Amino acid sequence: MSQISARRTAKSRAARDHWISERVLDGFKTPVTHIRPTFFAQWLTYPGQVANIKKDGVIRLPFGEGRHAPIAAEDQGRVIAAILREPEPHAGKIYPLYGPVEMNHHEIAAEMARALGRDVRYEPIDLELFKKRLDSDSKFSDTFAQHLLSVALDYQNGVFAGTNNVVADITGEPPMTVETFIRKHAAAFAD
Repeated sequence: MSQISARRTAKSRAARDHWISERVLDGFKTPVTHIRPTFFAQWLTYPGQVANIKKDGVIRLPFGEGRHAPIAAEDQGRVIAAILREPEPHAGKIYPLYGPVEMNHHEIAAEMARALGRDVRYEPIDLELFKKRLDSDSKFSDTFAQHLLSVALDYQNGVFAGTNNVVADITGEPPMTVETFIRKHAAAFAD
């Protein structure tokens, strides 16, 4: 599993390392399939996000008006299981994985509000404030902080945008929507 932003020219060293790892694996005789998910829906349930939503009803991220189609880990797992059950048709392929609907974070917040039955809004923050938050949080290594800042810029520039039918084509089931995902994880947002 790689990531949607994996490419030779990535500013994120981690994303570039994913791209390099893909090329290394391509050199093996064993058939390889690369999956490149966009942002996971699970980002919406990370403790910092949950705390902000519970306290203020706000998602605060430096993603501007960028867009993506959040994909649940469960949907990715179904794709991976299907590929492992029958690897031959997928050998040598790269699959970008997306959820069913491309949205900006204002739209994601609206889906969350519907699922939770409370106000949720998106409040974009600038990269400098995001960097200060990362620098002040001892949980984040310099490497991870560099990755998150680079990914935020990629996100603003459309690298994470898109959608496709890969999940449904491979598994026979469409990926879940943000609203469905949040309903399944509503307990995380309970007071």
